Amino acid sequence: MRGMGIVLAAVCIAAALLAGILASQRRALFDPALSHDSHPCSWPGANQSGPLDPEFDNWFGGPLRRADEPSLFRKSNAKTSPMTIRLTFIPSWSEPLIVRIDDVHGSQPRLTAFRDEGQVRPTAANKLTRDLSREDVASVRAILASTNILSLQPDSCLSGPDGVIYLIEVTGPDGYRFINRWGISEGPVYDLANQMYRLTGWANGSQGPDRQAVMF
Repeated sequence: MRGMGIVLAAVCIAAALLAGILASQRRALFDPALSHDSHPCSWPGANQSGPLDPEFDNWFGGPLRRADEPSLFRKSNAKTSPMTIRLTFIPSWSEPLIVRIDDVHGSQPRLTAFRDEGQVRPTAANKLTRDLSREDVASVRAILASTNILSLQPDSCLSGPDGVIYLIEVTGPDGYRFINRWGISEGPVYDLANQMYRLTGWANGSQGPDRQAVMF
């Protein structure tokens, strides 16, 4: 009986460890390869490359978890899924915001947006969901089609003198894309972020990606 008890205890411990590992994997939002593979650094004059700092999951994942956002990386395993694009915007001096558009190329895209103001859970005051028309997302599709944004690599240099971070994730039949930039004020990532944000109808105040209006 004592031997059986030891075996049962070992089985319970192993099951608990496995459950913890599986739970951790379920909550992993991004591709684990990002913190192992080498990626270029966008700092002016920089020629080094390397993996993303392991803390990037805490920086980028915190707002997404508070908003109960899904992992687009795991969703990318569904090869027949429609395109989803998500902006996570993390300003220097205000709270983050998230804008997600599902079925970007479909007949009825869906917008989900969240203003992270330190709350524990999303509420009607800070979370927006609504259907969009194809005309609504025409500018978003135009940027995707006319720029190289979907071929941009992740940036191993996560921050600099200006701490504003833009993260664009895209998933769909062509797989998963993770594109992060910091301190930008032009280019396809900046333009796409602003086009997505305009679809919310929210004022471009301290949380708006167009920082030109709120820098001073």
